[in-house]
Amino acid sequence: MPVFNETIVAEFQFAHWAAVKNLEGMTHDDSIVRPHGGGNDFNWVLGHLVAVRNALIQSLGGEALNDPRLTIYVRESSDDTSRRIPLDELRAAFAESHERLVSAIGLAGDETLSRKAPFSPGNDPNETVGTLLRKSVVHESYHIGQLGLLRHTAGKEGAIRMPKRP
Repeated sequence: MPVFNETIVAEFQFAHWAAVKNLEGMTHDDSIVRPHGGGNDFNWVLGHLVAVRNALIQSLGGEALNDPRLTIYVRESSDDTSRRIPLDELRAAFAESHERLVSAIGLAGDETLSRKAPFSPGNDPNETVGTLLRKSVVHESYHIGQLGLLRHTAGKEGAIRMPKRP
């Protein structure tokens, strides 16, 4: 696997680990608690990550998850928590999307990575699949940090703690 692909996969692996830690002990009811003052709930953020991963998988030539319910997790979507995918199903979709994404990244060659991206978060007309992947790691990390804070909104303790020094 080329160095670029290995690096991006390693970054997604670490981000995935952090997300899985933040999922520990969360119930569906916990996941739809809205933060005071507005903002997205835990369930929406996790579903948004799956929806974005789906777009990345497709841009890499992989097979995205076939779940039309994911459309509720796109930017500017509804705040209606009654339409959220149950957290256990979303957790499974997140795991499956991760496997598909890292596999697709691992198989991507220079031709795929240099191809024009199907979308650009910053409306960059020169966005390639490769530059989109680099930005997507930051996007995912940003939202996974939100998951850590949204655990507190649901009354949970933080899931990622530094070990105590001897």
